[in-house]
Order: sequence, then structure tokens, then C-alpha cells
Amino acid sequence: MRFALCATILTLLASSLSCQEGDTIIVNSDCGLVRSELVGTWSFTLPAGSSQLFNCSDPSFNNKSVVIDSSSSFSFNDMEVFASAANVGYFFHDSSQPEQVYGNVETDSCGMLFAFLIQASSTDPTPLYLQCIGTLDRDSGFVGASCDSATVLQSPLTHPVTILSDCDLSRVLQANVSIH
Repeated sequence: MRFALCATILTLLASSLSCQEGDTIIVNSDCGLVRSELVGTWSFTLPAGSSQLFNCSDPSFNNKSVVIDSSSSFSFNDMEVFASAANVGYFFHDSSQPEQVYGNVETDSCGMLFAFLIQASSTDPTPLYLQCIGTLDRDSGFVGASCDSATVLQSPLTHPVTILSDCDLSRVLQANVSIH
């Protein structure tokens, strides 16, 4: 019995000493996000910018230009928000088919990953899902997102969409989201 007690104390002592070596223990990993904070009108702004596709899964799309000629704004008051079965967070999308915007927000970090349907440019109607990531500020309902990749879709669009290629962007584009 004494051996078991000594072994237990020794194990606890060794564990406590190892925590002094810079290990981080996260006590509360939830950013506090609740579903009702995601319900309302979602406004998206894409500032003017340009980039090119590269590293595409179908190389024929490499060097295709992605151009947002002028600042574009879109609002959605039909966003559906529900708990995600695939992760610890909330999934969201608008009601159009195919969706113009969809993504998820993680409750552990308030990190948001979303895809926004755009055309490659005003002169190139190739449909793309612009892939963006940012962190939701719960107090303001604002996300300043960086868009670093795109998914090229078959035209005309179908539901579900047909993906032709996944690509990186040579220059990160910006997107702003406001939930109110």
C-alpha cells in the first residue's frame, strides 16, 4: 500500500514539475460564441483588388486573373445558421442554390472560414468560390478576412456545383463581413 501511495505522489510531483517547463494549460478554450450572435443581416464587402490563380489542381487554370474592379458589397438577410455536425462550431449559408456564401465559425477561437461566389472578373464570367479566413469580433460582429485561395467552378453553375480546380492566389485579397 505504501509503495502505491509513494508511486502516486512521485507521479504527481513529476507531472507538476514538467508543467513548470513552459507547458500551457488552456482552462477555457471557448470564445463564448452563441448562435444568436450569428443571426441577422450579413453584409460582405470585397475591396477592389486583383490576383492570379496558381498551383491549381488542374494546371490549365494557372495564371487566370481574378479581378475585383471596384469595391463590391452584398447583403444577405436569409442566412441559415446551425450547429455543425462536422466540428465544434456553427455552419452558415444563404438560401440561394448554389449558395453565394457558406462557411463555418469555430466556437473555440471565433475563427471563420467562408467561401464567397464571384466571377473571375467583369470580362471573365468564370465562377469561383473565393476562400477566406478571419476572426469574428463578437462585440462588433465584424470579420476582416484574408482570401488566399479559390475554387474554379463549372459554368453554367449547377446545384450541387461541379468543381473544376482548386487554386492558390498569388496575392491575398481582402473581404469584410459585418453581422448586424
